[in-house]
Amino acid sequence: MQEVIEGVEGLREESYKKGDIIFAEGKRGNVVYILKDGSVAVSALGSELCKLNTPGTILGEMSALLEGDYSATVTANSDTTFYVIENLFELFENKPEICMKVARLLALRLQNMNLLYGEMKHEIEVLQNDSSTKQASSRLYGLILKMDQFLSKNIKKK
Repeated sequence: MQEVIEGVEGLREESYKKGDIIFAEGKRGNVVYILKDGSVAVSALGSELCKLNTPGTILGEMSALLEGDYSATVTANSDTTFYVIENLFELFENKPEICMKVARLLALRLQNMNLLYGEMKHEIEVLQNDSSTKQASSRLYGLILKMDQFLSKNIKKK
């Protein structure tokens, strides 16, 4: 992710204090943040998803690319600084190498999610065959079926 930072030096920077909300789930968003230093917590639907502290981590890119709402809330876990991209499409036009770096990063994230999904699906199928965990695993299996249906649909822009 450090390679993304190498192309964005000179962008405006924003700093946040521990506890500050960088952006909120469900709010309209078109600003993209690239972590320069510090750490953040990412949460959605009331649950913390992860903590991030790797310089070059991109946040808010999905809402900018899809021209929609932020899908998560990002909160500073420490004093944190970001490079701020106000217009991602304009940056891509002016610096196509950044576009390729972001595309590769998104492809890597998708690849990792696919691997994790496959692993989870396998484990739930194993649980499904174990009579001692059958009730709980059948609920999990129902979620996997919903994910399968979702992933096989053509995703349309709103």
